[in-house]
Amino acid sequence: MRRCLIILLSIVLPACVALAQPAPDAPQGRPHPRIASCTSALTAIIIQMGLEDHLVAVTRYCDLPPRLQSLPQVADAFNINAEQLLRTNPDLVVTQTSVDKFAALTTIDPYVVVEQIHLERLGDMLGAIAKLGELTGRPGAAQKFLDELDSEIEELRATNPFPEDEAPRVLFVNGTKTPSTMGRETFIDDIIALAGGYNVGRDILSQPWGQTHIDAIIDAQPDVIVCFTEDEADPDWARGYWSRWEDIPASRDGRVYVVSGDWLKLSPTAIDHAREMREMLVREGEPNRGRWWVMWKVRTSRWLAAAIAGAALAVGGMALQGLLRNPLAEPYLLGVSSGAGVGVLLGMAVTSWFAWAGWYAQPLLAFLGASLTCGLVYLLAQRRGRIDPLSLILSGVIINSFNGAVMLVIYLYIDPHRIPDFAQWMMGRIPDMVEAPLLIVSGALVVAGWIAMLLAAAMMNVLSLGDSVASSSGVGVHRLRVVTFVCVGMMTAAAVALAGPIGFLGLIVPHICRRIVGPDLRKGIVASGIVGAIVLVGADMLCRLVAPWVGVSLIPVGIVTALTGGPFFIILLNRRRGGVL
Repeated sequence: MRRCLIILLSIVLPACVALAQPAPDAPQGRPHPRIASCTSALTAIIIQMGLEDHLVAVTRYCDLPPRLQSLPQVADAFNINAEQLLRTNPDLVVTQTSVDKFAALTTIDPYVVVEQIHLERLGDMLGAIAKLGELTGRPGAAQKFLDELDSEIEELRATNPFPEDEAPRVLFVNGTKTPSTMGRETFIDDIIALAGGYNVGRDILSQPWGQTHIDAIIDAQPDVIVCFTEDEADPDWARGYWSRWEDIPASRDGRVYVVSGDWLKLSPTAIDHAREMREMLVREGEPNRGRWWVMWKVRTSRWLAAAIAGAALAVGGMALQGLLRNPLAEPYLLGVSSGAGVGVLLGMAVTSWFAWAGWYAQPLLAFLGASLTCGLVYLLAQRRGRIDPLSLILSGVIINSFNGAVMLVIYLYIDPHRIPDFAQWMMGRIPDMVEAPLLIVSGALVVAGWIAMLLAAAMMNVLSLGDSVASSSGVGVHRLRVVTFVCVGMMTAAAVALAGPIGFLGLIVPHICRRIVGPDLRKGIVASGIVGAIVLVGADMLCRLVAPWVGVSLIPVGIVTALTGGPFFIILLNRRRGGVL
């Protein structure tokens, strides 16, 4: 025993002493450091400074010239693998994120310099150039480059053709149906000011950047719209989308411009973008003949999408509660929504990778995800042919967790610039406009499921007396369950494809309807569809109306349903347990 203790101490004590030793100071300004760039913006700056021969590793999101495309693709802002990064033998790691994320790397090799360089404003980019010149031992070359950029900036400011009180109102927007924009304290705000315009994103957002919606954009009244799109092959669609709004001066006057490329990446090309935007501001547009019905057409598509999604989730919740005789059952809690969400998220990713139409890819994959989830929950919850209520809820929790993990895996393969769009969808949001094919397909799925559940409502009423009574009355219990799960999966898939995974609506609305029409599922299924549609349409209107009062441009409707449904679920669970809480 004593010998084992001596051996253990001889191993542990040297390790503790080594860990306690302070790390040696990392050298600065090496003559030719090997640089690993963990952000695409810093990679672009390094290349434009003529320092590409220093690069030994980049991220997979960098746009590289052909001569550098063989560089290893390693860590980025979201995924940092210290061992993989160290294999490239870097002397310097540059990043926009916190240095603390690289603690493992600096612990293994304390001589590696990890430098955090902030890139939010145009001035930050100039500071980054000076810093990189210092770190690479080329301050003179960096200063020469800075002098050239300063000269271009001063030239733009000196030739500004617009008086300050007559600056064109400019909206820089990313996307169309689910747009985001930039407010103050951003490099886009600086580019607009350098071009001679006023950034109306300041009036829309109280934060630097975020999602917005068409009503807030109309209120901002931009004179010029600059729309960024990643799909360089189809700029006409984005231009056509923004050109249809006669209530927006930029649309009415034909001053909508579509850009792509590296506009969202802060690098020295930002000055070229400011010069390009100056040309947009001084250019005369071609007035469009506005169509008064476009606004109402788009609003109608949004309200129809909300009504379809609300009806689908409410009918699905009523059907599940009647089938399982469990007041806590609903598509969100049982994991059906998250299963459909995996399908939609995969569909969104697939349509960005390949030329697939979203109107059929998203509902199809959502239905497959929801169906698989329904089958798994059903198999896990049944015991000897019967559904155990507790096992049902636990199965839903397990499947929700698994589906959440699958969604995170999909996130790993998505361009970071698209992650805000996916995150907004995950919160549950009705888009400003829904494409007619998607609306038709989703609506058809919901109507078909609603009719099927209405036809099965009488058998569910009998099933409420128990499986034995229902079987002796001629009800095919197993067949009824399969049909119900398939129809609920189909309706949930349509709802998630339209509005994202909106939670608790299928829990709350059925309880409200039972208070109104009683326990008869024939009346309840009809009422739940109508009330669910009204509730979600009203919630979406309320979110858009209240958002400016709380300092944001848009509140996703899924947040409201979750904040309302969480306490409601706790109250129901408490009553079911006999008032323990």
